[in-house]
Amino acid sequence: MAAPAPRNRWRYGLTALACMPPAALTFERALALVDKGAVPTDKRNYNARTLADGWDITLWRRAESGRKAFTNVAVWRYDRGDQHDFRWRDDVLVLGLHVGVDDTPEDAAAREPLVRFLLEVGDVLRPDFMALDLYDDFAERKGRDLTREVFATNVYGPAMAAAIGEPRLGALPAVRVERRPWGAVVVRATDRVSAGMDPEARQRIAGALWPV
Repeated sequence: MAAPAPRNRWRYGLTALACMPPAALTFERALALVDKGAVPTDKRNYNARTLADGWDITLWRRAESGRKAFTNVAVWRYDRGDQHDFRWRDDVLVLGLHVGVDDTPEDAAAREPLVRFLLEVGDVLRPDFMALDLYDDFAERKGRDLTREVFATNVYGPAMAAAIGEPRLGALPAVRVERRPWGAVVVRATDRVSAGMDPEARQRIAGALWPV
């Protein structure tokens, strides 16, 4: 007898990867995440003063919709030996943030509160670059320069936005282009849960961002 199919075909559901220099992950920013409901859970380094020293956290927020009363957001480093390594340069720290493990809604309206919450976490961390998509889509691009990939939502920090050019970002053939209060530019490539489900949109934006 065949095993029952999983509720969700994606391994971890909605995920964000935030790329930044390790030194940018200050203790003050860690405290700001604690103010949003974070709890230190990493038993391997009780004396860590920053997340970059190995302080893993878990954020909780009350879900606005969905089957669960709370949505769990796990935040951890991807440059340690016991985690998947998404780095492509040693001077770039990549943090993984997972939301609603195995419970990511496909409906855009139901998913929007989770996306907004991840963007708010990005407002605290202020990474050079952050992307939101399904974990499996990131896994397919492991070891590549994530900042030159197109995901369902790309967040370009002020330095990257200036390097690309805000006029170019504003003219992208995206579903929506937004600006965050700290100067980041958010490019929403598709209303689908993953850019992998909308390859034409991904190709159009990649061609406009990184012309050959």
